[in-house]
Amino acid sequence: MRSNKEIIDYMRVLLKRRKLSLNQLADKAGVAKSTVSRYFSFTRQFPLNKADDFAKALGTTSEDLLGVSPIDNLQNTNSHTYAFLPAHIAAGALTSVDPLMHRDVEHIELSDAIMRKYAGDKDIAVMYVNGDSMNHVIPDGSLMAIKLTGLDGINNGDIVVFSEDGSYSVKRYYDNKDAKIITFSPDSSNPNFEPITYRYEDAENVRIIGKVVVYTVVL
Repeated sequence: MRSNKEIIDYMRVLLKRRKLSLNQLADKAGVAKSTVSRYFSFTRQFPLNKADDFAKALGTTSEDLLGVSPIDNLQNTNSHTYAFLPAHIAAGALTSVDPLMHRDVEHIELSDAIMRKYAGDKDIAVMYVNGDSMNHVIPDGSLMAIKLTGLDGINNGDIVVFSEDGSYSVKRYYDNKDAKIITFSPDSSNPNFEPITYRYEDAENVRIIGKVVVYTVVL
């Protein structure tokens, strides 16, 4: 799957090929011109749940735009099994990494074509996203793969799963070392979601479970 930058760069190619302006693209896709401008200036993440609208406006398919393989082409690829956290146990299981890898945990098989460089990684757990606090990037109901790393390899702006007192959430992570503040920010069209902020001294019960490295989107 293409990165956000690769998607926008490819859209620029398609715009030039079809001799369309950003305003014309916005009209065809049914999105505000100012919003499309933010996508192309990288000040807002391109929403994958809008890929079908933009693909049609650009005369292509959502699979081509996102750089993913159609499902029909995945049946002959290799696959691996990963720990799977159903929604009804996700909050409890995510408070600790060790139980995720226990043999009694449910498992799910995913194609290597979906997992790509994370195919076969034994530190991956899979779960569904519940809610729309990240719907600019990951729509509600999407399946996501989490690299169970704790803080290792986590950078500002990464999408992480974190827990506090037995509940979990998916947000963007920011660590302001100068101010000694950690912020978990939503990336949502719903204005009711606000950043969750902790001072270092108040974050003793906060745990970074891992980084979201793969997610699927139903278009």
